[in-house]
Amino acid sequence: MANLGQKIIANFANDNAKFLFITAAIGWFLASAAQTFGIIVNKDIDKKDKKFLIPQEILDGAVNIGLYALITAPLIKNTEKLIDKGIISFTNVQKNTPKFDNIKGGARVLASFAGAVLSCNIITPIIRNKLGGIATHRKEMYQKINMDEFKYNPYYQPFFKKNIDKQPLNISNYVSFSKNHGMKI
Repeated sequence: MANLGQKIIANFANDNAKFLFITAAIGWFLASAAQTFGIIVNKDIDKKDKKFLIPQEILDGAVNIGLYALITAPLIKNTEKLIDKGIISFTNVQKNTPKFDNIKGGARVLASFAGAVLSCNIITPIIRNKLGGIATHRKEMYQKINMDEFKYNPYYQPFFKKNIDKQPLNISNYVSFSKNHGMKI
């Protein structure tokens, strides 16, 4: 275990971009887990809200980590390829020298930062808002469908379902309805 730990640390010490990528992903995971755990143990949040908030936080964390990985990892890899092919070049620096390797490593670190900013601060909020809009729209449509089953005017009629409402509204139907539903007049 100690040797494996030393190899991992040595690998990160030689590749700062990979270190930033992995630690940022771990940070997203821990932040999402802490937020979810906080919702679970918060006694001020009722069960109905928890049923919505817990999956929402888990999905939010998965979207954050997934988009971060999908954007940042290829950006780091493509930056390295562009440097190796000479498409991105540095003046007065020859390939395969320590200075070139340092500059290449620095460019990968910048690509890691750029991927993090692009994915976490621009793309993730846009996608999260789109998903939230879809979920809200579906919830509103579901509530509208359920409310369309009922006709209700609190000023002059009881809460009848549509199939009951087909009968004419008169006192005998109201008395019958109230007796069947345990109400007293």
